[in-house]
Amino acid sequence: MAYVYIQHLSPDHKSFLPQILQRKTQMPVMQAKDNMKLQKDHVYIIKASFNISVSNGKLKLQKLLKEQGHYAIDKFLISLAAQYQQNAIGIILSGTGTDGTLGLKAIKAEGGISFAQDNTAGYSGMPHHAGGNGLCGFCDAT
Repeated sequence: MAYVYIQHLSPDHKSFLPQILQRKTQMPVMQAKDNMKLQKDHVYIIKASFNISVSNGKLKLQKLLKEQGHYAIDKFLISLAAQYQQNAIGIILSGTGTDGTLGLKAIKAEGGISFAQDNTAGYSGMPHHAGGNGLCGFCDAT
């Protein structure tokens, strides 16, 4: 299994997530790049100001346009559901807003697995919106 971690970041924010995660896992952790082939037991981190999707086993990055809104998680999970159907897994962790809900709906429609963080989330908007719509079960992410 490959792991893709998508954060909502300000365009000028320098993320240290790859370095932080690398200290916690033996898997390679890397910044996602356009046309990068997904490999099992690798962790991919999205860059700020990009949308990400998966097609034919490769990551596809597109510059985020302000007028599109910020739904990078939905866009990725919808592409994941289409590509991997019942083998797709989506997890929504702490965050505000509703991003991820449509993506988990797509995964569920394809027979995949979906989870959302329970009340341990520092910001419960995203996980509770997804879980409150009956799209997934809650999990303790501590």
